[in-house]
Amino acid sequence: MANFLYTLIIYPLYEIIECIYVFFGKVTYNTGFSVIGVSIGITLLCLPLYAVAEKWQQIERDKQKAMEAQLDRIKKTFSGDERYMMTTAFYKENNYNPIMALRSSFGLLIQIPFFMAAYSFLSHSISGSFYFIKDMGKPDALFSIGNFSINILPVAMTLINIVAGAIYTKGFKFKDKAPIYGMALIFLVILYNSPSGLVLYWTMNNVFSLVKNVFYKLKNPLKSFYIMCCALLIPASIFVLLKAHTKMMNRLFFLVIVIGIYCLPFIVKLISKLLDTKLYYLTEHKKERHTIFFLSSVILWLLIGYVIPSSLVASSPIEFTDLTVHSNPQFYINNTFIQAAGFFLFWALCIYFLFSKRIQTIFAAFMTALALCAIVNTYIFVMNYGDISNTLKFLSCEDFGALSLASLFNIILSIAIFVLVFIFLKTGKIFTYINSILLLVMAAVSIGNTYKINSSYIDYKKNYAQGDASKVEPIFTLSKNQPNVLMLYLDMAQAQFVEEQIKENPDFNRQFSGFVNYPNVLSFNGHTIMGSPGCYGGYESTPPEMNRRSDIPLVEKHNQALLTMPRIFNEQAGYSAVITDPSWPNYKHFCDFSFLEPYPNIKGYQTVGNYYRLWASEYKDSVIPDNSDKILKRNILFFSIFRASPVVLRKLIYKNGNYWNTDESMENGKSSLDNYSSLSLLPRFAKIEETSNGSFVAFINQLTHENDAMIFEAPDYKPVAKVTKKGSSRFDNNIAYHTQMASFKLLGTFFDYLRENGIYDNTRIVIVSDHGGEHQEDCFEKNDDLDRAITGGQYWGRGHYHCLLMFKDFNASGDLKFDNTFMTNADTPSLLMKGLIENPVNPFTGKIIPADTSKIKENGVYISAADTHQPSNNGKYTFSIKPNQWWHVKDNIFKAENWKQEAPY
Repeated sequence: MANFLYTLIIYPLYEIIECIYVFFGKVTYNTGFSVIGVSIGITLLCLPLYAVAEKWQQIERDKQKAMEAQLDRIKKTFSGDERYMMTTAFYKENNYNPIMALRSSFGLLIQIPFFMAAYSFLSHSISGSFYFIKDMGKPDALFSIGNFSINILPVAMTLINIVAGAIYTKGFKFKDKAPIYGMALIFLVILYNSPSGLVLYWTMNNVFSLVKNVFYKLKNPLKSFYIMCCALLIPASIFVLLKAHTKMMNRLFFLVIVIGIYCLPFIVKLISKLLDTKLYYLTEHKKERHTIFFLSSVILWLLIGYVIPSSLVASSPIEFTDLTVHSNPQFYINNTFIQAAGFFLFWALCIYFLFSKRIQTIFAAFMTALALCAIVNTYIFVMNYGDISNTLKFLSCEDFGALSLASLFNIILSIAIFVLVFIFLKTGKIFTYINSILLLVMAAVSIGNTYKINSSYIDYKKNYAQGDASKVEPIFTLSKNQPNVLMLYLDMAQAQFVEEQIKENPDFNRQFSGFVNYPNVLSFNGHTIMGSPGCYGGYESTPPEMNRRSDIPLVEKHNQALLTMPRIFNEQAGYSAVITDPSWPNYKHFCDFSFLEPYPNIKGYQTVGNYYRLWASEYKDSVIPDNSDKILKRNILFFSIFRASPVVLRKLIYKNGNYWNTDESMENGKSSLDNYSSLSLLPRFAKIEETSNGSFVAFINQLTHENDAMIFEAPDYKPVAKVTKKGSSRFDNNIAYHTQMASFKLLGTFFDYLRENGIYDNTRIVIVSDHGGEHQEDCFEKNDDLDRAITGGQYWGRGHYHCLLMFKDFNASGDLKFDNTFMTNADTPSLLMKGLIENPVNPFTGKIIPADTSKIKENGVYISAADTHQPSNNGKYTFSIKPNQWWHVKDNIFKAENWKQEAPY
């Protein structure tokens, strides 16, 4: 219950404080000024609340003063029950209830949740020095007497608080003064040994309170305060626009706020006129006003708190399953639902009912327009930002289109919605009906998403939940005397890095001796679902060929691709066959090995995730805390706000995937470590012995795809909690390069293990990836128009289709070589089977897989640029590829002239 109340009441204020802190941090680049900025921001946000509190307090003081003489007479004349009865009758006669006395304490009461939120944030979220404060995360300890430190800031805070209280309570009775002075002393005790950053915040609060109290004593405090603010904004604007070291977007955002403040008088006049005309009926009819505000609040609550989070998780439930102690992803949706309730129900309703009917009418109209805009932004302005990780970072998106035709249209439509709401919100009935319908639709969507998530979770737990191995046992056999064939599949590994990797680590020439690297290599799509089948099944499993066989479901064709090499090696050559962690088996995002059931001689194993805890217990120095729980509990709400916001604000909200977070410890590397631990255990997964037949192993790993996760420690490229060396490569800050270097380091160790056991020479190996990265590569001939036409500006550059292909034949040796022959990742089966199996036949199509694929490629190949990376994005039988999403590529892929927009049929 305590956690529920904290999430509902305090957490919204905590996040507001955090966002204000980050904003001022970006403007000033100074921790102390950021704390002062928080104080300014909270003071300004609370001014309307303080104004209401002051009004109520004054009403209470006037009422008490009016009743004072008669109450004194009752006290003098009567006693006991008679005094009680006479006092009660007098209160009734004056329409007064003793509980109304709480109105005099309202100014203090509203400070409590803000203090708790500030304490929660500032007591452990900041550090650094600020003028005479050496460490904002500790008490100031400016003076010492022996071993006893004296903190000056809390004392200064208390003195300022007392002065502010003295000015405010001038002329008040002692009973009205006592609570204020008492609170000042209580805060002195509470905050004396608190971090100086927190005390600085509260000290500045008291300074601003002192200023506020001075203004309250003026004839027209609000007008005077506004004039002062406008005057102070002039130097502040000059500083931000000309002197502050911050991005132009931040400056423009600040400028918009300043312009809005200067326009306030005109806005107030316009609103006042609307209240007297268009919104008059709603102002005078409480029921309709309350209903429309409540329904709009519930829409925002349901949309941001449940619909968007559940749609996110429902798109791929298993990606959010078993990440942390909360195995069921439904937990994070429910948590976000409570967080959103704090914003859009608890605090929205509290603030709404504090104000007069005219202000309530404005709130009702604004909330209605806001709810409609949020729905429009969510479902019309979806935008394609590409893949997103389970920690809510987009894997490739750099340009959010903040300034684009779509964002301009979005702004115009949002303005139109606000105008239409104010025009048609005469009685509120039409929007009551609209809101009710929207709520029913969203409830239906929520139920559908919940059903899908929980069904997937139950299925996962029942049949395929990853285990927790207690020891490493061999899962495949490599022969000492027979041929071994290995396909090492590194998801999203990139050919562009290989040359740089060898420069940085020349020992790769020895470890990868005999290998040939093919830089001029192409994938058939930029996503696993279309890019990987060719790796497994060859050219008959590429998008154009899979679409030709339109009478067979895609999922079946995908499973056939996964089985092509294991079946051929096992059934046509008598090899043992093993596949680990296959890509999209049965179009599931987890290791569903049911597709192997008709083929008992083919073994399947899940290695990713199963061995992490065991590995972590052996390599404690490499263990990085799993922060998935913290990240998801915080960022899903911000992701929902991101989706429901105008396009122009999304980049600002996303903020490089941090979503305005200040907790640097929330970086997460669990997914990377799941894959790293699997790849590092390769030598222990292998049993080496003399056998009567050969061995085929397809080992799949996604460490190179976890490019949102972590930088590794050079030169060994091992995971550490704090990286101090990033290496000497020109890609030293590129996370994808780091994951690939780490992968190659582990593969190099595995190849050394094969040499030590005398089986490197009788082992044929292909290292291949399903697609490349998401960015332009400088090895391509520059042509922005071509890249834009191919990728639509989403996955910028032809590098998205530039995969990795490396081949080592039996008994090959010598330094790693480079061969610029035009290749594709669909050459993998031919490379691995060449000379081992005479005329290998695809068991599903009956066609021979040629040893020489040059004729297939002599006139080029057709690839798909479609961004359909989930099974649900495609049809049942064919990939959803538009005619303008087919590209014909031939010969040298680095030349722009060799890319033509052309359909295969």
